[in-house]
Amino acid sequence: MLWQQLAHLRPPSPDDRARGEAALDEYARLGYLRRTLPAMFSLPDGAIIHFYAALSADRSTDSPFRHYPDSRWMADADFCFINVRATGLKSAPGTLIHAAKALPALRVNALHLGPFTAYDHQCIYIPNALRTIAPNIVDRSLPLSAEDQLRALVQAAHLLGMAVGFDLEPHVAQFGIPVLMNPDLFRWIRLTPDRTALTGGLTQAQMMAEPEQARIAAAVRAIVARGLESAGLHDLEAVEGEPISAVKQKRATYHSLIVALIRQGYWTLPVQSWAGQGVPAFSGYNHQGNFATFDYRGANGEDLSESAYHVLTPVKFSTGQMPNRAPDHAEPYPPGIEFFAQIAGYWRDRFGFDFIRYDSVDHIVDSVRQGMPLSDRPTPDGLRTAIARSRTPAKPHIGNLAERMGEEVEDYAAMGFDVMLGADMLHHVDRRAVESAFALNDRLTALNAGRDRRHSVTWAIDTHDTGNPGIWGEPLVKIAGFEGMRRRHFVSRFISAGAARRPKYEALGSQDLSYGLFEANIRDVNLTWAGDEAFNRHYHRLEDLYARYRDWIARGWIVRRYAAEDCAWWVIQDGTRALIAALTFHLPARDFDIHLDGLVIAADGVIHDFETDDPTPVHLTEPRLRLTFGGLRLIALGA
Repeated sequence: MLWQQLAHLRPPSPDDRARGEAALDEYARLGYLRRTLPAMFSLPDGAIIHFYAALSADRSTDSPFRHYPDSRWMADADFCFINVRATGLKSAPGTLIHAAKALPALRVNALHLGPFTAYDHQCIYIPNALRTIAPNIVDRSLPLSAEDQLRALVQAAHLLGMAVGFDLEPHVAQFGIPVLMNPDLFRWIRLTPDRTALTGGLTQAQMMAEPEQARIAAAVRAIVARGLESAGLHDLEAVEGEPISAVKQKRATYHSLIVALIRQGYWTLPVQSWAGQGVPAFSGYNHQGNFATFDYRGANGEDLSESAYHVLTPVKFSTGQMPNRAPDHAEPYPPGIEFFAQIAGYWRDRFGFDFIRYDSVDHIVDSVRQGMPLSDRPTPDGLRTAIARSRTPAKPHIGNLAERMGEEVEDYAAMGFDVMLGADMLHHVDRRAVESAFALNDRLTALNAGRDRRHSVTWAIDTHDTGNPGIWGEPLVKIAGFEGMRRRHFVSRFISAGAARRPKYEALGSQDLSYGLFEANIRDVNLTWAGDEAFNRHYHRLEDLYARYRDWIARGWIVRRYAAEDCAWWVIQDGTRALIAALTFHLPARDFDIHLDGLVIAADGVIHDFETDDPTPVHLTEPRLRLTFGGLRLIALGA
């Protein structure tokens, strides 16, 4: 038990023990800690060490879903995204142990950890390693290795009944360690000494041919082998238990190899833009910055450079890809597919992760034509292989979540995904969003009829990249504001039911209006900790109500629904019990007439206004409910 080991090696002070005990008492009473994120992160390390050490005395640190025969739990789970590095206070980066402080205050049962391996350009989504944990999220003052600190975070989640997942990327940094160690699994070009053209007078199409790619990969492998031999190394990835001096030597050797490859004209091809076809075309050389430049084109020749990720290179999932056009003939590349598929096993088996979130799997369905891949992206068949490899006879419960901001539920279910991200983070809560949710509810109900393992789509309150200029351009928390985030939270919990029940997906910060996740993903900065206590009270009050009526929602179905320009309501029926969710899209109060004729439901119940913890009794004398309010209401008939 790593937390008990930590408590032994770093005994908490009397004050830390007292604060840890207070947290334990509150957790035992409520099942969570009713505190803001800044309050959680202000807890001393000793207090949280005592908290988890005490929990581990009578709770298991194994996965709470380990006894499931498959991944059916995923559609019933609720998720929160956490960027460990961004959990710090002031200018100090967050660490794996520090991030564990937030978990008891989250009302979810699944954590989605953003990338935590070494990265380039201050962006966690530009990983340069597959097995080397980023050094700046490791607390070197603690007597635990980097790997054990990650295990401690996973164990902390398991102690709280939470699953833990990680990001699987179909690409790495342009000269990442996996590229250098496995050059045959990526695409390369070689430039002439003056950097004006490709060597041998070849066109790029000719250089993309497999025999030429094999020659370049062999040359790269020889350069890397000489560099490793000179440094007395066998690999560039960190090995568990090795001293920090060995890690630093590997990093120094790694960077010297990049310099050697660039000096000799070797460059990997960057990933194509989302709307592009084939692979990017070499276009020239920036001598001042010392880097190759590439041209990114769509099917009609349009320039897609602004939407391209110039410093990532994709795993080679297929052969035959041509510069900026669909291939004449492309085939799967089994070594690349297998390489991608086996990455998850390392983290699953050594650290106890429970699910995989597949990054950059948007536009998968429209990137193939009659089964042939049209670009450098993964294919549906390649993803099916990865999903199949994610589970073992010993761990059949491993889940798979697709980062697809869309609603192609039938296609992604057919690939084997348990859950997809959905598109709700792209829209305000309004009539269109509610009607879209009603329509998706019908599709999921039909899709899941007769399925043992439901497929679902999260209702995303917020995600890590909504601040991207291509989405909202600034934090969604700031755009939506207090009332907008309340509506998002309400809809995420009560807009679906039964076979169409949708997981809530939130991001760290959604609990108290803290913001800045996108900026924290692309720069070494922390979130801005708002710590809004009023919103945090709403967050927990709503979650308490969801917990009270969770079984009604799981067993029920939406039997009536209504959406207008200024309001919406719907009825979830479970036998004679009914849950009526109603909201206005603007604050001014308005009159509601909720028609219940034809429904055989209880006449007595309560109304929750989300402003206080005390409900108001209600008794129906006619088959309709008349209300006047602005905001949110939940009416439980039969409660």
